[in-house]
Amino acid sequence: MQEIQILLYENKDEKYAQFQRKLIPGIAPETIIGVRTPILKKIAKQIVKEDSGETFLDGCPHELFEENQIHGFIISDMKNFERCICELEKFLPYINNWATCDQTSPKVFKKHKDELLPYIRKWLGSEHTYTVRFAIGMLMQHYLEDDFSRNISSWCQV
Repeated sequence: MQEIQILLYENKDEKYAQFQRKLIPGIAPETIIGVRTPILKKIAKQIVKEDSGETFLDGCPHELFEENQIHGFIISDMKNFERCICELEKFLPYINNWATCDQTSPKVFKKHKDELLPYIRKWLGSEHTYTVRFAIGMLMQHYLEDDFSRNISSWCQV
């Protein structure tokens, strides 16, 4: 994982880091080095392409905000629903900010809405703030239009 951190530091933007630190006040400022999202997505694809994704995904907890972003992007691009869920369930407890939570958005969920619902229901019951936020985000993303159901929307009532 050292080589990924080196790559991240090579692409850091201090002004962008300062901006991000203001937007994400709940995490340690020194963990945000300021690498822009398009670069992080490119690194995520490179990690998967080089087949070092397994090692990276097993590296939680990560030290840097940007490593968590990459982790979320790798999960978001997984094509296999079961593997995606497995990796996501391992990662959700480590999400510690709104940005990583909101940018982790698996594309494979669009094709597996029925299978996704039990997981969303479970995540809504979590004690972890960002797991609940992720579940609500998935409901909003996948169940507000054609698949809307008052029954599902009632899951979010307190």
